[in-house]
Amino acid sequence: MRFILFIVLFSTYAVAQESRKDSILRKLEAPELNSDKSSLYFDLAKEYKSTQIDSAIYFAKKGYEISKKANNQEFKLKNAAALGDFYIEKNEFSKAKLYYTIYTEGIDREKNIADYCETKMIIANIEMLQNNYTKALKGYYECLDIAKEHKLTNIIPHLYNNLGNLYFDIEDYKDAREYFNTAHKKFIKNKDEYNAAIVLTNISNIHNKYGENEQAIKGYLQIVRIFSANGNWENLVSTYHSLAEIYITQKQFIKAQEYIDEALKLIAKNENKESKYLGPISFYKAEVYFTAAELAYNENKMNEAINYAHKSLQLSYANEYKKSLSENARILSKIFDKKNRIDSAFYYSKIYIKFSEEYNVEYDLKKIVQSKMQYQFDDILKAKAVEEVKKQAKNNRTKLIYLGISIFTILGIIIVLLLYRNQKIKTTKVILTKEKLELEKVTLDHDLDYKKKELTSKMIYVLEKNEFIISIAKKLLDLKPDLSKANQVLIQQIIYELNQNSSNKIWDEFEIRFKEVHSEFYDNLNRLYPDLTPNEIKICAFLRLNMSTKEISAITHQSIKSINMARFRLRKKLNIETEDNLISYLIHL
Repeated sequence: MRFILFIVLFSTYAVAQESRKDSILRKLEAPELNSDKSSLYFDLAKEYKSTQIDSAIYFAKKGYEISKKANNQEFKLKNAAALGDFYIEKNEFSKAKLYYTIYTEGIDREKNIADYCETKMIIANIEMLQNNYTKALKGYYECLDIAKEHKLTNIIPHLYNNLGNLYFDIEDYKDAREYFNTAHKKFIKNKDEYNAAIVLTNISNIHNKYGENEQAIKGYLQIVRIFSANGNWENLVSTYHSLAEIYITQKQFIKAQEYIDEALKLIAKNENKESKYLGPISFYKAEVYFTAAELAYNENKMNEAINYAHKSLQLSYANEYKKSLSENARILSKIFDKKNRIDSAFYYSKIYIKFSEEYNVEYDLKKIVQSKMQYQFDDILKAKAVEEVKKQAKNNRTKLIYLGISIFTILGIIIVLLLYRNQKIKTTKVILTKEKLELEKVTLDHDLDYKKKELTSKMIYVLEKNEFIISIAKKLLDLKPDLSKANQVLIQQIIYELNQNSSNKIWDEFEIRFKEVHSEFYDNLNRLYPDLTPNEIKICAFLRLNMSTKEISAITHQSIKSINMARFRLRKKLNIETEDNLISYLIHL
């Protein structure tokens, strides 16, 4: 009987829903209707949201365009917000970001503060997924200020968790752990068990990065049980992927493959099901497919690796995941290079170089550290300002109490207060100046550390890229004699493009960064040895970084024999005996 009743109720609901759709469509077709169409399209989009998301997007777009032409701000923003939600559901984040931005720029912020804050947080989430870390960081800090000011207790723990994710992505695990712990406490306080479990996943990720593998695995398996009980397949996919990554670092590839297979099964099983999860499932899929491609490549299953890498690349293109684009292009280039398909290897190597450079620009630790320091300093200033306002209010109350006593007492109090206030302002300025100087010192220390790290990472990147280019160029040269004249011309053109990519700009950029870190080195070298040639100075700089002859050869495109000869001549010019260490001498110069 209960089953029959359910069928009847469901049928009644479905009929009622179709009836509402038909009613709205009839109103849209009415010839006398002109001004209310945007609201009707908005209502129609909501009706289709749960059953046909593409139809919902179509009607919301129609409503948006009509309201935009009619200058109907209310329904322009309502349709824009709806489009943002629909594109999030479809995991098309760039389009979602566009419509959410239109919404936040148009609404009355003060009247819709919670809506504004939540939407700005979603935009920041999308920026982080697309590796736009500086924009994401500014968005989170802005939202956190608003949420604290207006006591938006439901949003605050999400912001702490998202900040933890951002610092995790940029490998600042200490700050990431602090944000995750704060988020976990606040979710527990709000009795939000689901999101508390999400944060436990992130805390397990921190254990993983610190090499605390047993704690990480224990945490992940606990989370697997929670999400399995809730039927939350999307987060299960992410957790299985995290377990696979741990076993990959331990070289336990069979165990890693087991968890990746579990993740792939869940994706395949739920591919065509409607998801109630509003998180970045496309991001998780891209990660799983890439790891599956890596494991297949290690097993020499090249066709399988190509299939998974292409799937990941497609999702990364659609959602502008720069890091994932770079990683997938790199592995595809390696696969095609191994299969001796030179044209395809060259094509994907260009994609790899393009997106790895874009990702490195976004992954600018200096900007992020500066933003963080600026936020901390602004926070100090705000705290001081609030304290001053409170003290001023207290002083005003004191004046009012003594007003009735006598005019002379009031005058005396005013004078004392003015003197006290002036002295307090001076003291506060001194404290703020001192704190600002301390913050600037910390910033400079961070800046120097950053420059050293940046110089090292730049050299590693240049070495890797140049070795990659040299290997492809060598294989092209080996291939050239066996080809027709037309193909030989094509091969020569490709080699020329490869050489163009490895230009003197790399040395110019390196020299600028080297001078920032080792400013006195060139001065001492030129003062003691003014007769050194530019090439010899360049060799000295590379040796100062303790680089091997092979590494110098890879960057300068000179043969190892030429580099050894240059080192021999350099010893003579610097008057260094054979038994003395040339690199040690340059390091202490």
